[in-house]
Amino acid sequence: MIEIIRQHKIAAMVVVLNILAILIAVFIIVAHKATNASVDIYVLPSEATIELNGRKYDNFSSHNLMPGEYRVRISMDGMQTREYDLTLEDNGFERIWNYLLSDNGGFDYYISHPDEAPLLTKFRDNENVKKFMDYHDKVVSIRDALPLEYYERSDPNNQMGVFIEEDGEECSGVLLCLVVYGGEQHKNIALDLIKNAGYNPDDYRIRFEEG
Repeated sequence: MIEIIRQHKIAAMVVVLNILAILIAVFIIVAHKATNASVDIYVLPSEATIELNGRKYDNFSSHNLMPGEYRVRISMDGMQTREYDLTLEDNGFERIWNYLLSDNGGFDYYISHPDEAPLLTKFRDNENVKKFMDYHDKVVSIRDALPLEYYERSDPNNQMGVFIEEDGEECSGVLLCLVVYGGEQHKNIALDLIKNAGYNPDDYRIRFEEG
């Protein structure tokens, strides 16, 4: 009798283990099917908040998601919010590649954050982005030519240099601001130096400083 009971217990345990194995296999299959859609995220500014159906996702990364309908929301203080619908098909792949404009509809943020501006290259097929990036590339290329220096041999004190101004109120709202050390009396010399180097002084905000 004891042996029969023991055999029944073993048989029952085997049945339970088989059921558990089946449930685990089903769970793995369902879980796999539930996450077999993927989305690639590349959004500017880099600090923007990306939400899909109210859940936040990391920028510059890929994510496995359940197939279905999603409401995409991209937002950041001082920027225009973008919202749109996205459908992820079974085994599908979609990109959330987008960028935000400043509240006024322009590229002011990217001007005040020059490290972010080059990242807009991915969106250069957009006409507005292309125009901004063409201007950006033209303006910042002068970095390779700076400093532009002038030295009058007959007068050791009559010298000046054109450098990049990294910050300051005078430089707000422009991609690149130049400062001329040597004073206002060197204005024409500085403008000629910039022109002779192949750049248009009108593209820059230039500040003259004694010293």
